[in-house]
Amino acid sequence: MAVERRVRLTEGDTMENGLRCPECGTYTTISDIIATGQCRRGGGRGECDVRLHVDVVVEG
Repeated sequence: MAVERRVRLTEGDTMENGLRCPECGTYTTISDIIATGQCRRGGGRGECDVRLHVDVVVEG
């Protein structure tokens, strides 16, 4: 079973429309994270095996 670790991001982890991968540090757009579930170094290259997910919290 895979271990899930949630990371709370800060303003320093964001840039334009992207997020910094907590594992390898590369910036990936939010749309790419939603589409692939991986950072830019993940996927075909296989350099980063972290799976990323974006949770949206709506308070109202």
